[in-house]
Amino acid sequence: MKILAFSDVGKWEGYEELVDRIKPDVIALAGDLTSEGFASFWSEAVEQIPEFQREKKHLMKKFGVNKYGVCTRQNLEEWVHAQDSLEDKYQDTKEFLENRKRIHVDKFYKFLRYSGKKYKVLVVKGDHDDDFKDDYIPERINKIAGCKEISGKIEKIKNLCFIGLSFNETHYVRTLESIVENFKNRVDVVITHCEQGKVPVVSCLNPKIMIRGHFGSGKYLVNGIPSVFTMGVKYTVVNIEAKGPPRILQYAVDRIDGKIKILEKGSCAPWFSKVSEFERYKWLQPYPEI
Repeated sequence: MKILAFSDVGKWEGYEELVDRIKPDVIALAGDLTSEGFASFWSEAVEQIPEFQREKKHLMKKFGVNKYGVCTRQNLEEWVHAQDSLEDKYQDTKEFLENRKRIHVDKFYKFLRYSGKKYKVLVVKGDHDDDFKDDYIPERINKIAGCKEISGKIEKIKNLCFIGLSFNETHYVRTLESIVENFKNRVDVVITHCEQGKVPVVSCLNPKIMIRGHFGSGKYLVNGIPSVFTMGVKYTVVNIEAKGPPRILQYAVDRIDGKIKILEKGSCAPWFSKVSEFERYKWLQPYPEI
């Protein structure tokens, strides 16, 4: 079975073309789909407000910022603070909310409608999907042909059993341990949006593979369980075969030329940490090369 997986979507452009090129059996969306901390809509939605543009031009003149965004005076820190404060002001407006829905949320549902006509789409809720009321609606997702919201649920496709574990199902240890007790050795694929400390607990379900959004990129063994972390990459392709470990390829946007390339090495170490993830987490090992 071929699974196309991604999560923590910063921009929805290009994904419809992607699914037609990959032609997966299943599309696994591992959370943070209607909102994400690094999503482009945070700046794009305010930039499209005329009042914001007028105030920004006034600030640029005040701080000596040219058309290329370069501050020509010795007050760069003050300019950055003033610009951030201006964006914060307009992110509370009705215009921002309307622009944000059009730029990001509407495109999420458009992607589901497009992809669900051809492929099985399984969706799991992330923590940022609660950022704005009435964006992420499980009932709305389930009404789209080919799409299933599976947070806290089981879904069987062909000969594989999938379980969806959202941020909510995994956040509280007692809830997560109960799920593990009930479904251990009964599922093949876990699609989850769990915190770092909950990853080893989720692995106790003993699946063939764990697909995890929320934080980190790369392919690993978590307590010996094949796992792939999908935050910070464009997409991941997982091939589950009758024998042997899953084949995993990840693709990320190159920071230099902007092209999508194979991710050679991911990371799930805490930001700015000088200690590698393998030194920090005893339950984590590199994924064996196939």
